[in-house]
Amino acid sequence: MEELNGSKQSYPNKIVTYKMKRTALILLTAAFCLQASSQVMKQDAEQVTTINTTSLSDEVWGYAGPVPVKIKIDKNDKIQSVVLLTNDETPGYIRKVQKMFLPRYKGMKVKDCLKRQPDVVTGATVTVNAIKENVRRGLEYYQKNKEK
Repeated sequence: MEELNGSKQSYPNKIVTYKMKRTALILLTAAFCLQASSQVMKQDAEQVTTINTTSLSDEVWGYAGPVPVKIKIDKNDKIQSVVLLTNDETPGYIRKVQKMFLPRYKGMKVKDCLKRQPDVVTGATVTVNAIKENVRRGLEYYQKNKEK
């Protein structure tokens, strides 16, 4: 018998303990994913729908990592706002994107935005392209899942 964490445990018991921990981790991960997917789209009392792209495009990276967005869409399918969520992009570029790029989405119809998104801000192309992809995925999710 070997000593493990101050207690004696046989080799087969170590394997059982490892498998139990691994199974628990897998179940927790699955539960988190289910919770995240159920929080992708919400509608408030004023019929404004909010799309959170965090779980829709975690593999879509800007320059320094994922750049998820929150999209607000009114009952007439017009975008009210696109807001960046927590990210690791360069703060200077993010300020420029927030000031000069994200406001361009306001007032656009969802179907029009899916056909043609606003132009890119110079100097932050990788970040803006990732944001545009996040917006596209969010709007596609909205189109597929909105109440008809």
